[in-house]
Amino acid sequence: MGPLIVFVAFLAAVAGIDLPHPSTFATIFNEDQFEDYLDSWLAQEEPKWANASSLFGYTEITPRSGCTFRINGDLGQPQPVYIHSGTYLRPNGNTGQIRLNAGQQVTIACPGRTIRHPNIASTVAVATATCVSNNLVSGAGWLNGNRAFGQLTCSNHAYHEAQATNSRCWGNNIVIRVGFIVNNVFHTLYHSCFNQQRMEVLYVWYEQSRENGIHQTGVDRPSFLPGSFYPGVSVNNMYTQAEQKRTIAQYIGQAQADRLITNHQFLARGHLACKSDYVFATGQRATFYFINAAPQWQPFNGGNWNTLEQNLRARIAAANYRTTIYTGTFGVTQLRDQNNRLVDIFLVRQNNRIPVPLYFYKVVYDSSRRQGTAFIGINNPYYTAAEVRRLTFCTDRCRNNNAFSWLRWLPDRIDMGYSFCCTIDDFRRTVPHLPSFTTTGLLT
Repeated sequence: MGPLIVFVAFLAAVAGIDLPHPSTFATIFNEDQFEDYLDSWLAQEEPKWANASSLFGYTEITPRSGCTFRINGDLGQPQPVYIHSGTYLRPNGNTGQIRLNAGQQVTIACPGRTIRHPNIASTVAVATATCVSNNLVSGAGWLNGNRAFGQLTCSNHAYHEAQATNSRCWGNNIVIRVGFIVNNVFHTLYHSCFNQQRMEVLYVWYEQSRENGIHQTGVDRPSFLPGSFYPGVSVNNMYTQAEQKRTIAQYIGQAQADRLITNHQFLARGHLACKSDYVFATGQRATFYFINAAPQWQPFNGGNWNTLEQNLRARIAAANYRTTIYTGTFGVTQLRDQNNRLVDIFLVRQNNRIPVPLYFYKVVYDSSRRQGTAFIGINNPYYTAAEVRRLTFCTDRCRNNNAFSWLRWLPDRIDMGYSFCCTIDDFRRTVPHLPSFTTTGLLT
């Protein structure tokens, strides 16, 4: 954590107040500073969300005896992958805890690594842990005695995979799956619909429910990975401010690029499937692929987009929705060149690849209710008020609507991403990406 973040946290502690909302610093912090601050803020805020679903009439079933592990505090690092009943282990509701009955089992896996524990009996990459009581588990043949679950770690960070599949998505583009291989089974975390020619992520999709309400904080951010999907392009280098300025100058001229690309307005690697939408450190680290990101102006990334991510996750948890999230990009943003003409912008000049999106969107759909809502933000801090109004392609269903009072974004802030909401049918009239499903109303 940088000194600036520590100083802000210190001032809040001295004043006896909560940390300010991250959007306060959207136009001040750089990419790393913002992510550090967000992590501290979520560590403060998420305990307030725990058990919020009880306000809506949902209660948790607690085992009479067994094991309880806290999401924050009882899990070791580098973290294994936890598999239970054929899928990723899940917390109990939005309690921030994992609860198992005595005798229930969890597969402990360190793909590409080995399991570590102070009381390890044999070197293995995958093993079965059995709940004994409290925070103790047993492991026949590989663990000596009943030992603390939280001391189970990997020899290094577990290997995740990004694999092209034979499936196709909108426009006959490829579907990439991201996840972990455990006992020869691929456990998917999210899918990406990817245009290989333009090196463009159209959208990713994944499941989101109240179990995702509390996530592990304090997880280090790894470097973004290209996988095998950006041949011949140094993607990380294209996101540096120096390279952005050099590339964008080829479209709009050096003087304009120098004016528009600054220490506070620059293109960040905007997550689509959000890091904090994944409970465990393993899932969070697996979000750092470029096939899960697109060029996003940093104050939008840290402003209305981040507010949507956090508010939506809290709302899903509190209301006990079981949703599919489709989050993606559409169109190409434009900047004015030295002759005042609007020009499409890409991060790779050769063949116009890695487009800077005009829109970022997040569609949330609950199939059991047949309800959904599309949330959209305009990815350009330099458009005028008249221009963003013309680009708003539907009636804004969130504005002045008490059903969306949980959404605390600042939709009119163009510098932080001018934002609006659509019905799914209205959204589809402009953005054709989504697979077919029917909605009967908004998910609020």
